[in-house]
Amino acid sequence: MSSKTSKVGVIGAGNVGADVANALVLLGKCVKVVLFDRTLSKAEGQAWDIEDTIPLLKEIEIIASDRYEDLADSDVIVVTVGVQQKEGQSRLDILSDNAEIMRSTIKELDRVAPNSIVLIVSNPVDVLTRIAIANSTRAENLIFGSGTVLDTARLRYQLGKQLNVNKQDVHVYVIGEHGDSEFIVWSSAFIGVIALTEFPIPQGATLEQIQEEYAELTRRRGYNISERKGNTSYGISTVVCQLVDTILRDEKQIFPVSVRADSKYGVGSEVVLGLPCIISSQGIERQLVLPRNAHEQRLLEESATKLNLAYNSLDN
Repeated sequence: MSSKTSKVGVIGAGNVGADVANALVLLGKCVKVVLFDRTLSKAEGQAWDIEDTIPLLKEIEIIASDRYEDLADSDVIVVTVGVQQKEGQSRLDILSDNAEIMRSTIKELDRVAPNSIVLIVSNPVDVLTRIAIANSTRAENLIFGSGTVLDTARLRYQLGKQLNVNKQDVHVYVIGEHGDSEFIVWSSAFIGVIALTEFPIPQGATLEQIQEEYAELTRRRGYNISERKGNTSYGISTVVCQLVDTILRDEKQIFPVSVRADSKYGVGSEVVLGLPCIISSQGIERQLVLPRNAHEQRLLEESATKLNLAYNSLDN
């Protein structure tokens, strides 16, 4: 697999899907993008608008389609289709509307592109990824969700600013549900090679205050953006591009994506939530078990219970 010969499908030409397609073109992550939508005119409008940027960028082909067959032979297929959250709704509030859409979508993808890596972005991403896994015939390593990658990126960037260090030197993960029960694994947080508990904290703040502030900021960030502009799309589209690039280039980077939990996490083998994994040309190459203290284990169990209840509320 190579970014020089690669094809990426994007299902859904709404805000997120169009921004994902645009970001793939803008950043030159592949050579062909297929933007699929059941309403062809919508896909065409978005694709043609994006196509007008290509003369000023690297040569990339973008195709609008309402035929699943055009997604055949894609290296990666990004699924963004679904009902959008409304103001005041949680990600789980839109589950019932999106569950059936996911079942039918994954059935079509199994038919036309059984060997493609499928990246679920639609919300609630953890439960919808579980539905995709349960309804797909492809190998499980070929399906995962965007999980808490964006939440972790938000945290690292804001915490790096607070501590006056580069975000790339902030090593900390947000795990669990991509939603209200997500949490930060502070016990495994490092700044460079120094444990966060030993790192110099700016005057006027305490470690406890920083942890409380950034846990709330990370959890509320998506809601705060949506309240102001109606949706979020730029952050997640960049996350998708990074994941696609990691797959196409076989970079084996670690991201907290939506996967079925390893038994060592002690939350059952069926629940899907954001956990750190090595991402490669094989999709999920390996899931890692993140060290956590007793309090963090309880938070993980609470998040898993919430997601299990949501999944079991559906007619699966």
